[in-house]
Amino acid sequence: MLSVACALQTFAAYADDGVADSTLVVQSIQVLGNESTKDFTIFREMSLRVGSEVTPNALEHDQDRIYNLGLFNRVEIDTFVTGRSVDLVVRVHERWYLFPYPIVGIKYRDPKNLFYGLGVTHQNFRGRNEKLWFAFALGFDRWVQMGYQNPRLTNDDDIFFRSSVSYGKVKSLSELQQLYTQTQLSVQLSVGKRFGLYHSLVGWTNYDIWQVSMPSPGRTVSSTGRDEFITIGVRYTVDKRNLREYTTEGYFASVYASKYGLGESEVNFFKYGYDARYFTSVIGDLTFAARTFGTISGGGVIPNYRLEFFGYGERIRGYFNKVYEGEHVFGGNVELRFPILNPRYYNFPYSWLPEFSVWRYGLYAGLFADVGRIWHRDESLSLHDWRSGFGGGLHFLLPYSIVIRTEYAMNNRGIGQFVLDFGVSF
Repeated sequence: MLSVACALQTFAAYADDGVADSTLVVQSIQVLGNESTKDFTIFREMSLRVGSEVTPNALEHDQDRIYNLGLFNRVEIDTFVTGRSVDLVVRVHERWYLFPYPIVGIKYRDPKNLFYGLGVTHQNFRGRNEKLWFAFALGFDRWVQMGYQNPRLTNDDDIFFRSSVSYGKVKSLSELQQLYTQTQLSVQLSVGKRFGLYHSLVGWTNYDIWQVSMPSPGRTVSSTGRDEFITIGVRYTVDKRNLREYTTEGYFASVYASKYGLGESEVNFFKYGYDARYFTSVIGDLTFAARTFGTISGGGVIPNYRLEFFGYGERIRGYFNKVYEGEHVFGGNVELRFPILNPRYYNFPYSWLPEFSVWRYGLYAGLFADVGRIWHRDESLSLHDWRSGFGGGLHFLLPYSIVIRTEYAMNNRGIGQFVLDFGVSF
């Protein structure tokens, strides 16, 4: 980002004045351009405070942290040096926060199984980075959901809160069984605490009701075709990625445990899982990225609606549209990412809304390899059951943190496919 480059020049000039070994210290911090967003929402993401030592790395780190909020089109930190004191001016360009968005999908890759709907979200309610959302869908799958998320309940703590309610009549995810309808009601509450800038611990509880149209073993735990149970869980996360929309440096790690059923019903099983990601520069702007993830399930009967899947959220490129299911899952990905057009900004002169006048865009090329295995407890973990794919493509970085990937993948059976997907792969 441009202001970091300017800061480097400032530090170089400061060194030329013969005081290179002296420490530059923050004297004041001011925020400009935040018409809606509260100052403390921005300060919360910064490592620099009044009295902190100023370095180019710290400035770039804080710019990335503020941009990761997803609230701004552009973030710059200007430095004004007086002697050994530095005044920081954080300049932000706010996004539009209230969005309607269409919902369109096809189940089982069959155009006849079309579902469609509408959602609306507020990404910066009250200027505090709070989220509100409401959405519904009709057609093949029918559902409605609403939720609220607050990243900081009070000004004096780092406690965050999230709640959501959803109700729907959706078709089963499994492609191995006869098609049937699942009626689901879910109420979710979670409370967590952030420790410093990078660590967080969250606990959650759910109240769920699942009922199927045609009771059958495996579709629900209860023979009546209706499961009603409570879930509790806990997750610990450390996140030191530079930019979450398209990471090129840093690491991320998360571990969780959840228990389904607390003795109030026949449901009685658990899941443990992890997700670890690492990103580093290899040569110049070439980034090496790696990820591994997995979930292990145990306890009593695990119904179909709580199985693990490839082919929906998690996918293996080369088997992108194939659905696989099981009780346990393990996967891994590696990528090389290289910028063809480094992220930059364009000031759009014809926008009648200032929130859409600054566009951030870029273009990367990527090479990848994916591998994964999904299985049930009664199956052995043999090598020949692993699925993998490799290939490459282009990654388009568009305004408002939109990423579109166009890739070609070849699987381990020698079958190729084109992939069009939204969002960074990991």
